[in-house]
Amino acid sequence: MLSILMALLLVFLVWEFAGDIRGGNTEEEQEEDEAQERDGAEERPRIELLPVYTVANETIVEEVDSLQTSQEPLAETNEEVLPIEDLQTQQDSTSTAQVLREGIALVMPDEDETGEMGVRYDRSFTAKLIQSDDEVKEWYSELKNYLLSFRKVHARTSWGRESFRIGRDCFARLAIKGKTLCIFLAIIPLSCQDTKYKIEDLADLSSCKDTPCLYRIKSNRRVAYAKELIDIILQEYDAKPIKNREAVDYYLPYEGTVDLIKRGLIKRKIVAKRADFLTKINSADGESDIGAA
Repeated sequence: MLSILMALLLVFLVWEFAGDIRGGNTEEEQEEDEAQERDGAEERPRIELLPVYTVANETIVEEVDSLQTSQEPLAETNEEVLPIEDLQTQQDSTSTAQVLREGIALVMPDEDETGEMGVRYDRSFTAKLIQSDDEVKEWYSELKNYLLSFRKVHARTSWGRESFRIGRDCFARLAIKGKTLCIFLAIIPLSCQDTKYKIEDLADLSSCKDTPCLYRIKSNRRVAYAKELIDIILQEYDAKPIKNREAVDYYLPYEGTVDLIKRGLIKRKIVAKRADFLTKINSADGESDIGAA
């Protein structure tokens, strides 16, 4: 009997000891798991997610937008449809000369299909200067500054040239012939013969009676020679130079022909190439401002 009790006690003690071992291992494992979870929570970065729009949400937004646009006042969208104007050209009963005088010269090509008429460009002095080479503009600015550096000298620009006067007397003019700057001076041309001043005699022209000496400016040396001729003239007038006069930049930037026509600095004129055609137009309407080529 005693042996049986001892055996049962021994089994009980063994069972309790085994339970303690199992329980201890479980607690250690739980502590290790909790520690790993804490470590993992510290190492894991914090991620913020953007809102996720599903297809259903997008569809709802589109329906709301379409509903809002449909509720806009109709007064802003429904406009009265104006009738389309008929742009067909009507026959013009006016005569050829009248049409030309009313401004067709601005749109007519340089030569018409018949070849009877053409266009001539009448450029003003200012237009020629604007479309000149930079070298010509520099010479012009230098000579004009020199002319106006004397007392009582004043300038006036006309269509074809620029005149310089003392009182009522015109003693010099600037003009452009072709692409060359020219100065007309109140000097007797014969007095310049056999000199370094290679001038041209224009005494026979009525428009150059007061300034018959033409000198073409083609180089810087000729600019200096022109100043010498100006000095000779102004000595006769006893003109004194203006002290401390600052030079003015008279340079004009380039502009195209169309822009100069709009500004009125170039006139586009219709010209007839044959005299009999010109006579036919003039006789059909009485008077005409169409010239001959």
